[in-house]
Amino acid sequence: MIEQELKDTIQKEKELSELKSRFVTMASHEFRTPLSTVLSSAYLIEKYAAAEDQAKRSTHLHRIVSSVNMLTDILNDFLSVGKIEEGKIQVRLSYFNIRETMKTVIDGFESTLKAGQRIQYDHEGEADVLLDETLLKHILINLTSNASKFSPEASLIEISSSNFDQQVRLMVKDHGIGIAKADQEHLMERFFRGANAINIQGTGLGLHIVARYAELMNGVVEFESELEKGTTFIVTFNNKKC
Repeated sequence: MIEQELKDTIQKEKELSELKSRFVTMASHEFRTPLSTVLSSAYLIEKYAAAEDQAKRSTHLHRIVSSVNMLTDILNDFLSVGKIEEGKIQVRLSYFNIRETMKTVIDGFESTLKAGQRIQYDHEGEADVLLDETLLKHILINLTSNASKFSPEASLIEISSSNFDQQVRLMVKDHGIGIAKADQEHLMERFFRGANAINIQGTGLGLHIVARYAELMNGVVEFESELEKGTTFIVTFNNKKC
């Protein structure tokens, strides 16, 4: 018994060490572009000192904010995976209005969507659900962020939630680049990037986090996708009341 526990501990430490090593490799690549953007924009802002240069200053300030947000997302993804692997995520179930929570998260995306992109949201069924609100927000943020990232400008992102027969369902549908069949079986693996997403900023951790957070709340993640026709993610939770 003690020998098995020791083996499990060693294996867990080995996996965490591998995770950290992969993160360092990934970060050295992913951090380079946003950091270069911050540096160059900060330099150019200093050059645009005249009043008539305000538009140029605003453009570069927006680039800086966008790059810093990108770096924050990378760090948050890694910290989330680290906590999951270490078993430090505590599920705190509570009753809340899922319609209001979803709208709050969606409203927060207005300033980060690509030009012309819009989100359509609908809810069906009872609004009060018993879930971990914080984990649900993270799931929605990851899925919506991906939907925007992998979709063209002026495209529609369809989001819906429902609560029927003690089953809560969250759906996020985009009309973007889609996922190749060969990539779909690996989609929830840590650091995995689809062949057609290599040149798009990302850590390859977001969907892994979504799947693990859903699992912690007795949920499952399903998806349908076709290249150049978009992707639909559906997360379903058994929402049995206490």
